[in-house]
Amino acid sequence: MILLTVLIATLVIAISLPVLGQRVLKRRIVFVDLALAQVAATGYALGMALQMPGILIAIITTAVAVVLMALMDEETKLPKEAVMGAVYAFAASLGMILLSLLPYGEGQLMGLMFGSILGINWEGIGILVAFSAIGLALALPPHSNTYHGRLRFYSGLCLIIVPAIHAIGVLLVFAYLVMPALSVWRHGHNGPVWQATAITAVASIIGTLAAHFLDLPPSATVVLTLGVISLITGIIIHRKVIDKPRSEEKRADDEEENKPVTPSI
Repeated sequence: MILLTVLIATLVIAISLPVLGQRVLKRRIVFVDLALAQVAATGYALGMALQMPGILIAIITTAVAVVLMALMDEETKLPKEAVMGAVYAFAASLGMILLSLLPYGEGQLMGLMFGSILGINWEGIGILVAFSAIGLALALPPHSNTYHGRLRFYSGLCLIIVPAIHAIGVLLVFAYLVMPALSVWRHGHNGPVWQATAITAVASIIGTLAAHFLDLPPSATVVLTLGVISLITGIIIHRKVIDKPRSEEKRADDEEENKPVTPSI
């Protein structure tokens, strides 16, 4: 039963995040997901320190971050990745300090990084499904580069990220968002959505089963599995993208060479 709930939980998140990961890559804001994930994790840590529900404080802190991040125009001359990286570094440091003040803080930190997927139940899966559906409904429709458009996109992203962190941890959330989308990236644009989703689903199944039968940490095992599959798939896709124009160019040259010469009069 534990294996089934873990597998379903990872698949729910694996279907949701790669789609948004492609939007993140397209907008060149890769660190936004890591920054928001870390802000949510720091919110969990703050909730532990205050002896309050971690998910409630995580929602509040992430909502504040979303409101502030949406102020930054997507066409700004300010390096967006640098801003997101700074937010991540600040939130990560604050979270580590908060956890260092708590008993068993090191174990709590590991829980935030790798999640508590083994403890998820059907109610937790229902929460993941509901939040993922609402998050996708907000984030997937095209949005204009306005404050309200950016706020809608970031809000949808956070609705999926916050409960996902509690289930699978910061590292796997970031891996789900970036690795599949990067694997199918071609010619400076996103590849087919189904390819990114398929990579994530296959990696989730293989990684979860491997963790179960080899007695390994589930989230870390899925991250490694996803990394390997994404790398292999990316190399195959990249070679096809490069070799196809070369073969077409060679065919055109051959046709030009074999073209009969009309004698001039």
